[in-house]
Amino acid sequence: MRYRNSLLVVIVVAAGVFLGRAELGRYLPDPIARLLSIDSAESKPNSEADKATAATGHVRNAVTVTTTAAKAGALPVTRSSLGTIVPFASTALSSPASGTVAQILVKDGAEVTAGTLLVQLDDRTINANIARDTALLAKDQAALDEANTNLKRVEALSNDGAETRQQYDDAIAAAKQAEAAIGVDSATLAADKVALTQTQVRAPFDGKLGVILLSPGAYVAPGEDIVTLTQMKPVYAEFTLPETDLALARQALADGQLNVSISPTLSQDKTAGETGPIVFIDNAVDAPSGTFKMRARLDNANGTFWPGQSLRVTVTAGEQKDLVLVPTVSVQPQSDGAVCYVVRKDKTVEVRKVKVAFSVGDTTGIATGLKAGEIVVTEGQAGLVEGTPVEIVSAPVVAPETMAEGGAIE
Repeated sequence: MRYRNSLLVVIVVAAGVFLGRAELGRYLPDPIARLLSIDSAESKPNSEADKATAATGHVRNAVTVTTTAAKAGALPVTRSSLGTIVPFASTALSSPASGTVAQILVKDGAEVTAGTLLVQLDDRTINANIARDTALLAKDQAALDEANTNLKRVEALSNDGAETRQQYDDAIAAAKQAEAAIGVDSATLAADKVALTQTQVRAPFDGKLGVILLSPGAYVAPGEDIVTLTQMKPVYAEFTLPETDLALARQALADGQLNVSISPTLSQDKTAGETGPIVFIDNAVDAPSGTFKMRARLDNANGTFWPGQSLRVTVTAGEQKDLVLVPTVSVQPQSDGAVCYVVRKDKTVEVRKVKVAFSVGDTTGIATGLKAGEIVVTEGQAGLVEGTPVEIVSAPVVAPETMAEGGAIE
């Protein structure tokens, strides 16, 4: 084999001496002619890739890449934060009066509606007082009825001259006294009924109970906590953003474009999220942390969120328009900025510096440096430099006039 290769080299050299390099180049294939640095009629650089090859003296093989077309569009302006769930209402329920627990009508952790009776204190004394006052009211009502009847009779006799004026005045006074007694009885009975309600602990709003701290037979002092009730639907998501975003948040809230997407931090369920409007921006910036507080309202219809639960928060504050959108993988960071590999019409690569506005997920918005419709490389960038020829394995259908100069992609 070595003998054959040596013989071939000798023959080529002899032919070159006899014919000259220019003549010899016509009879050799391009790869051999280039290897021997001999120009042939067919090896003159016509494309960007050929010019680059002629300049470097090396043959460049086409690099296989995947591409996509840049698109004009807008991206939502987003901010990320961490937060917690805060209930609309949470109250430690207590008895306003002292007494002994007669009944506990609910269990720990029960979900209750407004007005539900939770705990009943001993109300026998109050009920006895109500019975007494009710009877006294009936007695005084009868006395009032009798006084009114007597007043009508005396009034009629007085008009006929059969009764004196004094008798008529006495009848009026008796009727008024009986009416006043009715008022006193009614007030006493009302007070007894209020006292009866103080022997009952009821839910002031819909919610979920915590642990009931007492048991039947226990003595309750006025103001002693019995159970905590927490409203679960709806709830607030409370979080903070840096002071630098205050103006952005206030403007978006005024425009009705300030919304939030919430998901539990430790949840494995990717669908366990909810969106809602931001309803509150705090009236002061916390100086030590340089942040301001915000709250969003969540319906929490499925009971996903619990008070105190930690959250992942994504705030959407409108959108930025007039961007050129490309997949994030097509943007390559460098020490002095970022570049995209743009495919020219002649299937060669241009390394294009671009200015990135921001990224949202898998999409990046380009502020300057790229036009909508231009083709960018999304896979295979590792082997690319300026002028590298490429072979596209998947390319979008794009109008030729929107592509970078250099020839037509077939």
